[in-house]
Amino acid sequence: MTEILDLLRGVDPFTQLGGDELSALAGRVEVVDLPAGRELFSHGESGDRAYVVLDGELEVRAPGPLGVLVVAVLGRGDLVGETSLIRGTTRNATVAARSDSRLVAIAPGDLKEAIGRAGSALMETLLDRWEQTRNQVVRGERMVQLGTLAAGIAHELNNPAAAVRRSSQVLGETLQRLAEAMTAMARAVLDPERAEAFAQALEAVVAGDESPAAPSDPLARANLERQAGEAIARLGIEDAWSLAPDAVDAGLDPGVIERLGATFGPDVVPAVVELAVATASARRLAQEIGWASGHMSKVAQDLGSYSRVGEAPVQDVDLTDGLEKSLSLLTHQLEGIEVVREYAPDLPLVTVAPSELNQVWTNLIANAAQAVGPGGRIVLRAYPDDGSVVVEVEDDGPGIPEAALPRVFDAFFTTKPPGSGTGLGLAISHKIVVVDHRGDLTVESQPGRTVFRVVIPVTAR
Repeated sequence: MTEILDLLRGVDPFTQLGGDELSALAGRVEVVDLPAGRELFSHGESGDRAYVVLDGELEVRAPGPLGVLVVAVLGRGDLVGETSLIRGTTRNATVAARSDSRLVAIAPGDLKEAIGRAGSALMETLLDRWEQTRNQVVRGERMVQLGTLAAGIAHELNNPAAAVRRSSQVLGETLQRLAEAMTAMARAVLDPERAEAFAQALEAVVAGDESPAAPSDPLARANLERQAGEAIARLGIEDAWSLAPDAVDAGLDPGVIERLGATFGPDVVPAVVELAVATASARRLAQEIGWASGHMSKVAQDLGSYSRVGEAPVQDVDLTDGLEKSLSLLTHQLEGIEVVREYAPDLPLVTVAPSELNQVWTNLIANAAQAVGPGGRIVLRAYPDDGSVVVEVEDDGPGIPEAALPRVFDAFFTTKPPGSGTGLGLAISHKIVVVDHRGDLTVESQPGRTVFRVVIPVTAR
């Protein structure tokens, strides 16, 4: 009784009741226990009582353009179900328990009497709740519009990107065939020594994606280009210095160039060097086209994911399995980064679409890896919490600028440099977690510590 009285004393509209009236009301209310996962009432039902949360958490689900949206999470002291009683309409949302909850049920007459004493206070509460719901639905409408736009752009991007990628592969194969044909021709018209030297020169420029003679260190490369340019110039070839960078990329280091000169002589070697350099340039261009078209395909894939999330099959899974799969996929991005696992024992299984959540883990871990770089530290946590499983991805990077935090889950917003991201990863993740799994995805960040926190109800789907 005392606990209920203290609770009602701090809840609008009951704050306006006198002490005797409040005590009388506390004696008339009914205490309702609601197990986790159970619905208090459903959208479209007629309402006969309002409720105040005494213990636990409730989630309010409303129909939206993306399906059912979680528009609010209520805790101790929150009033729920009063709108349908005030307006005389059916319930405009579904309310269910996130955790084992205890509620105080208020009869319509008691609610109306309290409203008569506190009309303005209750109106402010209702307006705040309406604004919160409206913002959630508007965001959902934007996601539908963006999803439709994304699907169209993905379709328009994917076909030409696939065509360019296929063409780059065919071009690489054609260059290989061309080199083989030229080698066969050389062996037919040249003496064995020259034919073998010619074959080795062509093999150097078409074998492998990167020539071992092209060092990554800028100073070492500049020195090698200077030596190659001098060797080419000694052969009497015009524009020797403009050919030097391509010659280095082609694997024609000064020693190779000098051997070609000694084998072919001053009359033939310029053509051999030009041919090798031109072949290497064509090979490199084919690789760049392949990389660019692959990037276009990745953008199209991200856009497609943005418009298609919510379609994966549902299973009972251990979320740490998905975390480990994502770590395995990102091995190359995690080189030099310390990864710490803090998984609670005996985590409950959750009913989810694992392929969708794996996309979330991959996005969050990849973002953390890009933020910290080699020498950084990423901590993965998973632990149970009131009928849910919480997964945290923490990094010790520079943090997210405070001005950017409110927008990190917006589609096409990114803090990465131009060309480094589409701005869809976190938007897709937010939709997967919040809309498709009725969970929660939040972030807190400061220099040296950024934490993305995902809350997935055990019965999320």
